[in-house]
Amino acid sequence: MVPDEKKLQRLTAAAKMYYRDNMLQSEIAGAMGISRPMVSRLLAEAREFGVVTITINEAGSAQQILAERLAARFSLKRACVVPFRGSSPADGNGDVVRRAFTLWHDELEDTAFTGVGCGYMVGLFSEYAGTRPPEPAPRQGEIFPLIGGIKASFRSYHTNELVRLIAAQSGMKASYLYMPALFDSEDEKGMYEQTEAYREIESRWNSLETAVIGISNLHASPDLATAARFGRALTEERAVGRILAHYYDMGGRFIEPRNDIAVQISLPRLRAAKNVVALCADYLTPESLLGALRTGIITHLVLPDTLADQAVQAADPR
Repeated sequence: MVPDEKKLQRLTAAAKMYYRDNMLQSEIAGAMGISRPMVSRLLAEAREFGVVTITINEAGSAQQILAERLAARFSLKRACVVPFRGSSPADGNGDVVRRAFTLWHDELEDTAFTGVGCGYMVGLFSEYAGTRPPEPAPRQGEIFPLIGGIKASFRSYHTNELVRLIAAQSGMKASYLYMPALFDSEDEKGMYEQTEAYREIESRWNSLETAVIGISNLHASPDLATAARFGRALTEERAVGRILAHYYDMGGRFIEPRNDIAVQISLPRLRAAKNVVALCADYLTPESLLGALRTGIITHLVLPDTLADQAVQAADPR
């Protein structure tokens, strides 16, 4: 059935705002006075009735091939490969972050309980959220840190601030963790684990549905590989990278710390999340990426095409 003129106008208006103006579905819903699920239906109908046609050019096809190879090779639910060649690092990493934000905001299900990591790319993700207009209607659920804060000049390691920025944009409830990422001793950490504040954040970790994390090279700054935690284990066991403050080797095996003094979500709880979205910067090494993928924790990956190409070649050398 061909839609009537009024329906075509609605389909066209929704399609222009989404595809031409790069508006989020929630923003379109506010502009049109309808629900976000209705916007999703209008966009689907716009494609069905030919109001929107999608053309994939050769460059896009190459990125799609890389994405499909990574997803198949590492059993990912989805890989998003972002054009990077010819871009400056700042612009390219910004494009990765914007794609990751759209994935989390518009495309994933089960995001009512979202946990946020730390690091350069997660910091950019939160800053980008802070530039978006607030949601017309608050989203249901909570957002919270997956690791304690780091005493560093970099805002991207102040996990409560990252949570605050995303919560302000989305309208989700923010739950904060007022503890450092590393304590001086296991005894000190054990004392804090008996507090009500820790039990509250632990309950959030138990409810985790979606995690937004970064993958870091081994010597990323600030360095969480302290001698107090690992001794010589990271060198002897050939660590190649970290997720939060969990370090792993090239085969995806996590390295046990000598002293468990880190305040962060446990690996079993992170594995239990339905969605673990990993953001990759242009400077991430293929070894760090491949080791992270082999842990089996990551379900969704967003990365530049230059890194995707290197990782595919390293994973499947010919």
